[in-house]
Amino acid sequence: MGKFFDKIRQVFNLFLIMFLIGAVTAVFIYFLTTPEQRGTTFWISIGFLTAALVLCTLFASRIAMRGNSGRAVPGHFAQLFLIFAYFAFVVIISIVNAFQNFSTITYVLIHVGGLFVFMLPLILMNMAMLKQDNSERRQQEQGRVDLSIKANHVNNLLKDITTIAPELATGDKLSKIKNLAESLRYSDPTPAPRSLENALNNALNNLEDLAAGLSSSEDVNNKLPEILRAVTQAERALTDRNTAVLNAK
Repeated sequence: MGKFFDKIRQVFNLFLIMFLIGAVTAVFIYFLTTPEQRGTTFWISIGFLTAALVLCTLFASRIAMRGNSGRAVPGHFAQLFLIFAYFAFVVIISIVNAFQNFSTITYVLIHVGGLFVFMLPLILMNMAMLKQDNSERRQQEQGRVDLSIKANHVNNLLKDITTIAPELATGDKLSKIKNLAESLRYSDPTPAPRSLENALNNALNNLEDLAAGLSSSEDVNNKLPEILRAVTQAERALTDRNTAVLNAK
């Protein structure tokens, strides 16, 4: 929730900066033109300044509210560059018009051309990033399935141990195994760096290998300290993995 409000403040501060620039520009073009010159093109300037302010704020808000995964940062930077470049274009051309006093048709065509030049690549880039978002969403769904499967494996391991050694079912010795299964099930499904995912998989595989040869209560009690150490290693690997996922957002 704290990160959400931080993003809201960032967007609001950005809006204030752009609003200030737009207001100063409007004041400049007002005093740079005579009352006779404050005709249609003056109000076109005010209209496009307002539209650029709203458009740029909306795009900036969308970018700020989205996740900041490493793959998305270059695209977000390029989008921000384009929307700020468009806003700068509207400011500059509005000031130029105060001196040149373009005809209404020419001035409208300049603004429409600028809107096309800046918005077309922005829209195409946005489409590409939507496709990337869909890919990331599919990866999250697959990650959720994978984590659920891993949690089920740990739960099955716990059931096997309690079946072989029922006396352990009433104590707290196996609570770490249960906690590991719950942590896996409720972890963020967003993929972590491959090295951390591999470390978690290796730790869980090691845990399963240790429990694979259990056949009697004596085996369970003899191997239990080693199994619990493997659970601790898996918990650490899961913590490292979840921390990396959280830091990447």
